Amino acid sequence: MKTNFIGAVVLCAVISLTCGSEYIIKDDNNKTCLEVKTDVEFTLTNGNETIKFDGTNFTVKGGECAKPTDSVASLTLSTVKDDFLTLTFKIDAQKQSSMDTRFTFAPFDYFPGTPTPNTINLMDNGDFNLGGKTQLFNCSSLQRIILNGTLEKTTYTMYMDMSNTQIQAFDIMDGNLSSNVFICSADRMTTTAQNVSTEQVTTAPNTNATTEATTATSEATTATTNVTAQTTPTTPNATSEAPTTNSTMEPTTKANTTSEGPTTAPTTAPTTAAPTPMPPKSTYKVMAGGKTCLIMEGSFRMMVTINKTTIIVDVPSKEEVNVTGMCASGNETESSITITPKSGPLKSLTFDFKINKNKDMADKSELVSMSAEVMVDGKVEPISANKTLLVLSNPKLFYKCDVGSNFTADKVIFKYEQLKVQAFNVENEKFAENGEDCSEDVGPIPAPGNIPVNTYAVTEGNKTCIVFKGSMKFVIPYVAKSGNATEPVGLPEKFTVSGSCNFLLNGEVSQKMEVKFYEDWILTIYFTDSDNKTDVQNQLTADSSDKYYISQIELEYEYNSNLFVTADESILGKKAKFTAANLTLWETGKGKSYMCNKESTINLSSKDGFELTVSKVQYQAFKKGNSNDFGDASECAADEETNSIVPIAVGAALAGLVIIVLIAYLIGRKRSRAGYEQV
Repeated sequence: MKTNFIGAVVLCAVISLTCGSEYIIKDDNNKTCLEVKTDVEFTLTNGNETIKFDGTNFTVKGGECAKPTDSVASLTLSTVKDDFLTLTFKIDAQKQSSMDTRFTFAPFDYFPGTPTPNTINLMDNGDFNLGGKTQLFNCSSLQRIILNGTLEKTTYTMYMDMSNTQIQAFDIMDGNLSSNVFICSADRMTTTAQNVSTEQVTTAPNTNATTEATTATSEATTATTNVTAQTTPTTPNATSEAPTTNSTMEPTTKANTTSEGPTTAPTTAPTTAAPTPMPPKSTYKVMAGGKTCLIMEGSFRMMVTINKTTIIVDVPSKEEVNVTGMCASGNETESSITITPKSGPLKSLTFDFKINKNKDMADKSELVSMSAEVMVDGKVEPISANKTLLVLSNPKLFYKCDVGSNFTADKVIFKYEQLKVQAFNVENEKFAENGEDCSEDVGPIPAPGNIPVNTYAVTEGNKTCIVFKGSMKFVIPYVAKSGNATEPVGLPEKFTVSGSCNFLLNGEVSQKMEVKFYEDWILTIYFTDSDNKTDVQNQLTADSSDKYYISQIELEYEYNSNLFVTADESILGKKAKFTAANLTLWETGKGKSYMCNKESTINLSSKDGFELTVSKVQYQAFKKGNSNDFGDASECAADEETNSIVPIAVGAALAGLVIIVLIAYLIGRKRSRAGYEQV
């Protein structure tokens, strides 16, 4: 089938600054036949270095729509480096759709130290379930696809983190996505009482029972459960991975849906019920010899599927459980925690931790397995996952993930929020002073060669006094496991801005801009009036001089392994602050802006190599009014030099053209005269 491509359509919510991508394939009639919409972030690593980028790096390279009788469709995306992300969609015998993912790239393009220019295919480790053939897959929660591959003894891994995802690859009618929505498991875990099948829906016992509710239909045996009885809204035309749901949340009502959707289109668009809050955060401690040796806290929820029955279970608070475990002492590298509820469907839950020692990077503690026993349909079912579920922090630090995420194992999806864990080296009955944040908390990290151009504005009341636009990247020295090193760290698209329009810096009238990013990094830039009067009142009017400049730059940062991959464990989790004072940088006049498009590097410290590289910069401080517009620009010398080359080149070209025309004229005239002489 001939297809038309529309790709890398960037979708941005102005308020939240969240960007996503939409990839579309259209058929011969110019109607959509395949669509993928998602907020996606990619993390690519070779074990020593890590590169991050988002979906806007990709455009549609090709694809194939599925005809009504076809069982395969595909979508191929490409980057400017000619890397390819191929999504293959398939239909099985039960008319369920799934997605396979492959990433083809040259490691040399991302990791310059790689000795070979060969390409490698990274493959995912299983089909990604998209629901029924006629359904629209919908998932607001974070879903992670892991791709792996090995080239010349080096293993490469790419994490593809998707959220706010909608996918439909089959049976798109007249270019319109289906109203029959398939809701992913992770969303079901945080959604109140959704109607998920035509079968009987029952509710598993809650540990805090207050009333009894009995639900019965002709399709299932009567189930009596201790729950808090509530009435909940229904969600039409929505199905999920499991047809029967036992929930510790509220009971639900029966809906008229099937895996293939209703025979009659609904009169209104499908709606989603309000999310059910996660359980309160609780802290669980393992004791040895009367002292705490392992601490784990957070909000936890499990969704367990046995055959066709799914039960959603919240892990009870510390008052409702017994906690045991195994602590590591000396050079031991293993520990565990077991949570045993006093009542309810969850009978036990065990997490096993291990220290992974690395040659070139700091050692890491990891969650290497999980096991549980859950009561489902009157029978205690064992659950186990013997694989690395989470890579945590250095063993001497705590690991924190406030945003949370989920991991999938055999028969279970485990969701967590406000997670904080230290499985080794606990001292003084509490978490270590320093810790490491998860990648979800840190946020997207731009690749060193692809730093975004951001606009920052400082506003007080109805007055905007500072506007700064540009791409900024710091080169930060640090101690690596192999010795001294530097790391390029760029300012990401996700940030918050604050500051002051009236500020004194060392007795001088100034303004300041503070940019917070990567969870707890803060960049502060001070703009100072050129007139160094000492009268405070006169200075705070900010009208005493005709010029201003950048006088000081400060960066508060943390040595986090997400950014400093090879950092030595002696610095991980520690905070640092760098200050470059007594600067006279980018001076310009009041009412004007300073502009420099050409990339330039500022050596902020000749002692330790702390540098700031900027490009496409334009800024204005001591502004009046409430507009973010810039005044007339004073260009930097590098831009003026570039601009002066253009007219010189044009003039030289014109002069050359005149000379060529003149020579041609003289030659033509000489030939004409010679002709007359022959006559």
